[in-house]
Amino acid sequence: MTVLPTFDPGFSTPDMTEVFDPDHRVKALLAFEAALATAQAEAGLIPVAAASEIARACAAFTGDSASLVASTWENGTPLTSLLVGVKEHLTEESARWVHHGATTQDAVDTAAMLQAKAGLAILDRRVSTVAGRLAELADVHRTTPMMARTFLQAARPTTFGMRVAQWLEPLVRALVDLRKVAGSLPVQLGGPVGNLGSMGTAGPGLVAALATKLGLVAPLIPWHSERSHVVAPMGAAEAVAVAMGKIGTDLALLAQSDIAEVSMRAGGSSSMSDKRNPIDAVRAVAASAACLTAAAGLRTGRTHELERGIGGWHLEWWAVPLVFQAAAASVDAIETALGSLEVDTEQMKSRAAEIDDATLSVAAELVANVLAAAREIL
Repeated sequence: MTVLPTFDPGFSTPDMTEVFDPDHRVKALLAFEAALATAQAEAGLIPVAAASEIARACAAFTGDSASLVASTWENGTPLTSLLVGVKEHLTEESARWVHHGATTQDAVDTAAMLQAKAGLAILDRRVSTVAGRLAELADVHRTTPMMARTFLQAARPTTFGMRVAQWLEPLVRALVDLRKVAGSLPVQLGGPVGNLGSMGTAGPGLVAALATKLGLVAPLIPWHSERSHVVAPMGAAEAVAVAMGKIGTDLALLAQSDIAEVSMRAGGSSSMSDKRNPIDAVRAVAASAACLTAAAGLRTGRTHELERGIGGWHLEWWAVPLVFQAAAASVDAIETALGSLEVDTEQMKSRAAEIDDATLSVAAELVANVLAAAREIL
């Protein structure tokens, strides 16, 4: 059996890795095939008995998912081996209606949207947890004085609550975007050249029915070579990673031994046992950078040519899982860091003794604004 590479646990999480593993990819492809057959039977395009048999075969499929996914690069499509496996459990009459009028990209793109929806749900849940923790910190420390630093130099006094609120506010916006994107992911159904020509006049209605069955939305037109629908969920994940990278960077700086205004769980050192490396903040920064790097590879990759692309589509199979997995890892790292965070308010106050009442009042008001926005979304 072909063994597929696994991801470094520092750059993914178990739940997000599962969403993009071969078993779940194959499951999503089978969900498309079952829903397509059912919708086509309802539209009178294929026999009802065949559709029922196809749906049962898809639900009962037990093939080797890893080998099926690996065969993609031998066959040029993951569908050929998969459909052979499904048809083995069908009568000859029913087998002829499997994947009727569809093309590989219809199944693969729809499966990708189903995986993206699951990935967005994981990010939503994890980001909400981090945002809740930050809201607590901002509330407690809304008037805790500390020194602000610009260009890494001491500048003027601010409050720790203000800094935390500035970490929180992008997460509020990120949660809004995650939910908006999750609710707008489209099904893909266009047939061989993306014009629904294999479906006849029933095509547009069939797209809508298929979308409803899969919990997706019906696009205005098939999007085989127009990839903004892929960019949208990737962008939502990127925004999360950017926010986590910022938090991780700031936490690592504040935890420096010559600043020591916060401390967190320490990682180990092979040569200096007393050294407190802020490993969770470090991991967040690394995972954030990995997410952005994978996303940049896709954004700067090939434009999809004419009705079907040569390579740009295939690049997504590599990049999109990495974007989601690294984003999840960055959130996981910050959640762990905040779970062990200790704030040294005396150390903070010692460097911001001259803070005035007006600054404290304005900071408290600004923090309150962010907390109010957070309460609406959490």
